Amino acid sequence: MNLNELRNEIDRIDHDMRELFEKRMMIVKKVKAYKKEHQMHILDSTRELDVIHKNVSELSDDRLKNAYQRFLQFLMDLSKELQQ
Repeated sequence: MNLNELRNEIDRIDHDMRELFEKRMMIVKKVKAYKKEHQMHILDSTRELDVIHKNVSELSDDRLKNAYQRFLQFLMDLSKELQQ
């Protein structure tokens, strides 16, 4: 593969990630409504830790674990901001 082909593949992945991000945030809005209706707190630190641990443990490349953990934490921080 040449550089342009690799960049095109990254562009396709970025497109897929954007679509998944939008879907995730739409679900986050539904979670917000549910929590509000049931007088629940936005932050569920046990759930956050479980999600991070589960997903990081499923990575096939251990060298990516720290970066992926940071990525997930940032994504959850954005989700909490949306729920505020």
